[in-house]
Amino acid sequence: MKNYPLLRLIIPFTLGMIGANLFVSYMSTPLLLILCCIVLALSFFLLKTLKPQDLTFGIAAMTFSFLVGMTLYTRKHHSMADSTPQDTTFCQGLLSELPTPKPHSWALNLQQDDGTHILLYIGKNGKVPENDSILYASLHIGDTILALTRHLEGTENGEGEFGAFRKHLFHHGICATAYATCGQWTFKPGRQHQSLTLFAKEIQTDLHHIYEDNGLNQEASTIVEAMTIGRKTDIPQKTRNAYEHAGVSHVLALSGFHVGIIVMFIQAFFLKNVLPLRWQRVSNLLIIVTLWCYAFMTGMPPSLIRATLMFTLLLLCQSIFRDNLSSHSCAIAFLVMLCINPFYLHDIGFQLSFLSVASISLFSQQIMAENPIRNGILHFLQSLLCITALCTLFTAPLVAYHFGRIPLLAIASNLILTPFVYLLMFTSILWWVFLWCVPVHSILTDLLNWTASTMNTIVETISSLPYATLKWHPDLLTTLLCYLVLLLLTYRIKNNPKKRNIHDT
Repeated sequence: MKNYPLLRLIIPFTLGMIGANLFVSYMSTPLLLILCCIVLALSFFLLKTLKPQDLTFGIAAMTFSFLVGMTLYTRKHHSMADSTPQDTTFCQGLLSELPTPKPHSWALNLQQDDGTHILLYIGKNGKVPENDSILYASLHIGDTILALTRHLEGTENGEGEFGAFRKHLFHHGICATAYATCGQWTFKPGRQHQSLTLFAKEIQTDLHHIYEDNGLNQEASTIVEAMTIGRKTDIPQKTRNAYEHAGVSHVLALSGFHVGIIVMFIQAFFLKNVLPLRWQRVSNLLIIVTLWCYAFMTGMPPSLIRATLMFTLLLLCQSIFRDNLSSHSCAIAFLVMLCINPFYLHDIGFQLSFLSVASISLFSQQIMAENPIRNGILHFLQSLLCITALCTLFTAPLVAYHFGRIPLLAIASNLILTPFVYLLMFTSILWWVFLWCVPVHSILTDLLNWTASTMNTIVETISSLPYATLKWHPDLLTTLLCYLVLLLLTYRIKNNPKKRNIHDT
């Protein structure tokens, strides 16, 4: 705890949110705010009369952190629940994503004035199905959708046959689902009045059309778009399953892995590693601005927003504390992101991202220092192997809890696929740069097609191997026990007296 003081705040803060989630129906935001003020006043009083290291002050600070987590989660939950439309026969909102075809309906994601969403299902036209395709193709992000609904239900209630699915929607900003029959809805063009988020989605759609019209085949286009502009709607389910079984599904979602590669390219462009130390802070600021511009251009998907915010905080900590990747900067990013949106706690991508980053921050310096190989390429490969193994180990219990399987070949899959990911993303950057130069652009298009197709072939081959995955679906208690064991092993390794004596001598 002495080496990681922010854990004293993170643990009770997170437990407060978990407690609020379990007993949210009994929580009162005003009462929690009053309790927070009382404990905060008590903490300031103890700070004046006692030393910060005193146990009583520590308990008061941890109690305050617990109550803040509980208050933020309760406020978010009640705010979402209050956004459910009271009129269950009518719904209205701005179209935030292009319509998605389902077996018997079309799914429309509608954004309300307060930023929450309604998932509207509209029955298909059984008599003239081709009219549906023409009609829904004419819709644009930002159009106003009005519908008379036969059924509208809030997603707050997690009971019943589809309770888990409704809870998932609720924690991802969708406060209600609705159903309307074919012909019982209309729309008004309203793109000129759209919000910043909807404008970002429109830009992502425009980038998709540029990809679509410039020579990429269907197989390559879906992978390239997923990895560069965050558009995954066209990826076949078979491909998704193959990437999941091979343990590389994170490659298809814009996340910290992709942002890390982009940061590396941007650092090279801004000459960060060759600049004097005082100019590196300016370089970090330019990198942050570029990252947020990129996040906006790709439609601001939640996974990319998390990764961009995390790297923003990491770069700021690097500028202030001159620390590349520390547990402190990860802890600050964790707290800030949960303060912004407490429902991130339920997001699998958020959980996996921070487990991976936490494992790297805990052991990266130790791996680099104890790596016996000093040759540049071999040193990089061995370090990559160790970091990949760490991330796989720390995320395995959570992956098993959510998906019911552990990809046994994840380390090999990541090592084999990583060079292709770098190649695809670097080629994609050049593809956009030389969009105007037909001969060069044609060569880059062929290279993108080959890279994406090769990645799919590799992943499908690995996922089809015997024992590629191990079926294991632990319950919550078993998962927590696994992480308790990992924490004890981490503490043992980090506080090994033999290694400490070696370093001291």
